[in-house]
Amino acid sequence: MGLPRSKYVQEGKEGVYHCFSRCVRRAYLCGFDALTGRDFSHRKALLLARVRELATIFAIEVCAYAVLATHYHLILRVRPDIVAGWSDWEVARKWLKLFPSRRDREDNPLPPEERDICALAGQAERIKELRQRLSSLSWFMGRLNEHLARAANREDRVRGRFWESRFRCRVLLDEAAIAACMVYVDLNPIRAGVAGSPEESDFTSIQERIRAWYQERVATATVPGDLAVEMGSGASGGGRRKPESAGEVADALDGTALSAGWLCPIQSDAQRRGILEMTAEEYFDLVDKSGRLIRSDKQGSIEADLAPILRRLGANPDRWQETISDFGSRFHLAVGLVCSLRRHADQLGRCWLKGIATARTAFASSLPRLAGQPVS
Repeated sequence: MGLPRSKYVQEGKEGVYHCFSRCVRRAYLCGFDALTGRDFSHRKALLLARVRELATIFAIEVCAYAVLATHYHLILRVRPDIVAGWSDWEVARKWLKLFPSRRDREDNPLPPEERDICALAGQAERIKELRQRLSSLSWFMGRLNEHLARAANREDRVRGRFWESRFRCRVLLDEAAIAACMVYVDLNPIRAGVAGSPEESDFTSIQERIRAWYQERVATATVPGDLAVEMGSGASGGGRRKPESAGEVADALDGTALSAGWLCPIQSDAQRRGILEMTAEEYFDLVDKSGRLIRSDKQGSIEADLAPILRRLGANPDRWQETISDFGSRFHLAVGLVCSLRRHADQLGRCWLKGIATARTAFASSLPRLAGQPVS
């Protein structure tokens, strides 16, 4: 029997969650619809723009995303500690930005006026309620799905559901679960056969992170040659020559001006807490080599330098391919090491959770950093 989401998504507590939603009407409402001959791919950009906007309003960090033709994935970290540090004025401003009361003639939202912000900020009980909502996973996902559903219905001139149900989510209990889920999400287009390599996977966080990483180093001409070749050829196979200059690297990436600063960083820095205890380069390497494992036309094996990274995370290298390929079907309510799942089951008042047997083979018995714990 399933559990109400309120049982395992606890308001006011930090947590990391894998959230996903799927379209309900025909197959490709965010891609090319072969039946009607219409292309709805522009909705992917609309959805991603809304995710970025909500990330500036809510105290919720986006760790990974992938937007496909029929569904999307998000990995979100809820940060109630951040919203607790906002002033009443800031809470009111963000709420009025989320629900604007003023619009222009084209129905575009206008920034809230100072008098409206101050009026709302003076309502202590209301501000207390809004603080909770601005760190609520359900409110974040509701505003995301509602926005796209309304826009799509206006465009199609129809009424009714756009999404097949409320969003679904899994709790990611420790670093092993987070890393496996992030790789699974970032490699979704490759699994679906719509992209050949991570850097070619449009509307994914891995593409945005790689491009931003390259451009940051292109600006200072510090792109390592060997890594440029590895990430440039990646899972898309050989045949690409080594870029001879930083300019060629930028050209190979279409010269797109991207910044991944809005995403939760992979590794902690002086300003922000990261999501994994590894560098961005190590994560790119993990995704790139994992992509080879799930491509039937590429050589796939756990290389010697990759196995220590997986063991450090608490993942079983011998089962890594199964873990990232079948993540969506192998795990259910929560994901993590056996000890993490048992602890979570105790917190929910249950004897066991579905997936413990899978976790026993997918992950090691050691306990890495728990999800939400600060990096030391």
